[in-house]
Amino acid sequence: MARAQQTVLIALVGALVGADVGVRDGCELVGIARATYYRITRNYSHYRPVVDPTPHKDRHQPAALTASERTAIVSVLEADDYADLSVVQTYWRAFDAEKIDCSERTFYRIAAQQGLVGDRRRSKLGGLVQHRSKPIVHAGDVGELWSWDVTELRGPRTQDRYRLYLVIDVFSRYPVGWRVEYSEDSALAVAMFARAIERFGAPNGVHADNGAVMRSDALVRSLVAENVVPTYSRPRVSDDNPFSESLFKTIKYDLNCPPHFDDIEHARTWTTEFLHRYATEHRHSGLGRHTPHQVHTGIAADTQQRRQRALDRAYANHPERYRAAPCAPDLPGPTGINTNLSRTG
Repeated sequence: MARAQQTVLIALVGALVGADVGVRDGCELVGIARATYYRITRNYSHYRPVVDPTPHKDRHQPAALTASERTAIVSVLEADDYADLSVVQTYWRAFDAEKIDCSERTFYRIAAQQGLVGDRRRSKLGGLVQHRSKPIVHAGDVGELWSWDVTELRGPRTQDRYRLYLVIDVFSRYPVGWRVEYSEDSALAVAMFARAIERFGAPNGVHADNGAVMRSDALVRSLVAENVVPTYSRPRVSDDNPFSESLFKTIKYDLNCPPHFDDIEHARTWTTEFLHRYATEHRHSGLGRHTPHQVHTGIAADTQQRRQRALDRAYANHPERYRAAPCAPDLPGPTGINTNLSRTG
């Protein structure tokens, strides 16, 4: 606010106060703060506002840390002895060791300025944990990319949980391998992939999340031996493995899915029957309403042509029922993990 404008407003408030209007009401009517009115009217004779004030952060602080003190704090934060500790734990251990003498708040503020807060754990390869980049994996045809994951199926008792291992071809959504077991085990996963590769051939890549069995040395070695490139989701990012997650939801929301299974054989039988129905009968929204089996075996094009002939006949018999000549849904196109062509459906 300009000095001249401020003077006019103060004068207006003064006039209102002289007319028996309270200071609070007068300031509200004029639109200035009471503190401003009191500050200027009570100290007007010696008050001289600074034309170009220095921001508080740029002013000299007599109590500020010296450059050497700040360096010592940063050295403590980056020391190997404290690499796996939180900032608070680091502060108190360093303080007890007489390595620092600042306050906890000052210590944390400097840690934040240096980007040393958050997850400070070391990775297996050394150094601070690095954020993984978004996985981008393309699937332009059958057999290029498989996706897999493990989910729980409920047993008869609360503590009974069965593990459904499931591998699908991303392009066609066709289930190429599955098994239901009592627990997650890398040897079981290796055997499942061995059978799937023997039956369908090795894919170019396999995508999974960050479970221990997915990243196990035994499974990775078996895939690399088949020239398969394994890729992984980012930690705690379910959208990085959408195809497997989508199918798990389809399974568990199926109207015929039991709330719990009588035993593991019941779970195995039902899962086998469901996946057969899904592969051969489910008209998938991400596949142009073709079934995974049609796309995986390459007969989707014949199905589309048959549909188009049927639509052409319907249009020829009753053109008045259509705004335009109907077209059969398109054949599925390229997709993948985190691509702009992704289609889970």
